[in-house]
Amino acid sequence: MASRSKALLMASAVAAVVVGVATLLPATASAATYVVGDDAGWDVAVDYEAWARGKKFKVGDTLVFRYETPGEKDVVVVDARGYAECTVPDNGRLLASSGNNHVVLGEPGQYFFICDAEGECDSGMKLAVTAH
Repeated sequence: MASRSKALLMASAVAAVVVGVATLLPATASAATYVVGDDAGWDVAVDYEAWARGKKFKVGDTLVFRYETPGEKDVVVVDARGYAECTVPDNGRLLASSGNNHVVLGEPGQYFFICDAEGECDSGMKLAVTAH
């Protein structure tokens, strides 16, 4: 009888650990990393509206902006007006122009990014995404 009680206790403990670990997995396993523009990266040759279409961005996802000409190109987080007008508002936030910028979508809502290098945004180097 005692060994059966130990076995039941052990099985209960293992089940509790499995349930505990399983509740942690969805939060970490559901975050995705997206390389903006896929293989082309952050470049005027990419249609970013088409690139983003159909993707389901979620809170916790990471956007990676890769580009070949650090210092000549950049990524700036702007508001909706800055995105529409290709201008950097006072509250715009320049990400380091390293050529490999990572942005975590930290809360639900719309995110707007542009390249502030001369003429690049007007040529299509801008991205709008919504995180759910």
